Amino acid sequence: MELKYITQDNIDEAHINITSAEMYKEFQEYNGLMLRMQKKRYAFLRDFWALWIMNAILLFLGLKTFLFWNGSLIYMVSGMYPLCLLVAAVYLILMIYFIGVRKLYSWKAGLLISLLLIPVSLAFIPLVAANAIVIFLMEKKDSEMRNETGYPHFVPLIGSYKSIVKDGEVFGIESEGVYATGMKADYVVPEDPFAKYRIKPEDDMGMLADNDISNIKE
Repeated sequence: MELKYITQDNIDEAHINITSAEMYKEFQEYNGLMLRMQKKRYAFLRDFWALWIMNAILLFLGLKTFLFWNGSLIYMVSGMYPLCLLVAAVYLILMIYFIGVRKLYSWKAGLLISLLLIPVSLAFIPLVAANAIVIFLMEKKDSEMRNETGYPHFVPLIGSYKSIVKDGEVFGIESEGVYATGMKADYVVPEDPFAKYRIKPEDDMGMLADNDISNIKE
């Protein structure tokens, strides 16, 4: 998304002072993009945690099956159970480091790491295939978000208004005065409905006073 009025400081602070109709339009478009990207981000996080839950369950079941079913290539060659467990541990460490820590969302990398499990037990073949599929889905979603503004958190902006639009004419607000900007707008920047009740406190008077509210002319 190309931004004209929203700066990186606005994005970092998740806030912007809106002073023109064009800025308000960009503000709306930006927040709309953030909401769309957040939906994709939630879908990515769903797949991310599904990957680890799936690995925890299938790795446990695969090792349990390995103890009762002699389907291990490593055991057939070496005759050592600890070596099988060592290879499974190396697989888990590599998955956590490259996928979890380094965030290498590549299905090819996930497949290569997962292939370490095949010599441990043929029962891990479904886990190898599932890892490649889930990481492929993660890679696809991440590539759709990576180059978008606001990556990776996509936090919407909170807008404060220093301009008003009335009857299609844009007015700016500066200090105590209001000035016309000579601009026209096809939409209306929302005005604060409680602005007319806000008065400047004097002599320890509160922000609201009955005599001031009663004297307001609609």
